[in-house]
Amino acid sequence: MEKKYLVLIIGILLSAFGIYSCNYPPTKKENDTDTTHGETLKGGRHDTEPSKLRMTLIQEMVDNYRNTQLVSIEDAPRNGVKGDSHSILFDLDTLKKFISDIEKGVKQVQPNANPKLAIRMYYAAYPLASKWGEPGYENLRDLLGEEITKQYERKHTLIMIPVIKNKKGVFADFNPFDKNTYQGFPKRLKTGMQLFRVSTDTTEVMGLNHGQLIPPKSIEGEAF
Repeated sequence: MEKKYLVLIIGILLSAFGIYSCNYPPTKKENDTDTTHGETLKGGRHDTEPSKLRMTLIQEMVDNYRNTQLVSIEDAPRNGVKGDSHSILFDLDTLKKFISDIEKGVKQVQPNANPKLAIRMYYAAYPLASKWGEPGYENLRDLLGEEITKQYERKHTLIMIPVIKNKKGVFADFNPFDKNTYQGFPKRLKTGMQLFRVSTDTTEVMGLNHGQLIPPKSIEGEAF
């Protein structure tokens, strides 16, 4: 008799658990590893929720930059940059094309692979505008066509470079259209990225720059 009651109780518990699981399926925490798409970067998300930050936190972090790093840049006793940019704007179509081109290159070079990809953003500064017309600075010549963009010289900017997780598990800068870079660039490009330096090296790699620098572009529309 006791055995029958035990079986009955177990059956009831299993049924209750099944009903609960159907109505309240388990959810994955924000920073859990996604087993379908592989490893996530720290803070990365694979769920359907949009990324969010508290406005007060954004303001505090923006203020931290402006009251420390930006002040140091502008007030440096030597080579200070007055009116340095505090933000940079890229239109969405430009960013989407850059991401699409990265994926397109990987698909052409490794059609059956599904590597972990990312984008690294290098903090950078434009060289003097007087150099932009010289050999080696062809990527900057278009900036000479506008009075505002001429003022970009020496100002803070960003350079985006495609990144791939290589066989060693290292997130390495690479050129999606060049198979020889899939384990990382040769050392000559790892030290300082020669792309924006005057040299006899004419190598070009996939990268994105030339967002709107604010200032000298208008601060109108900024919330922070």
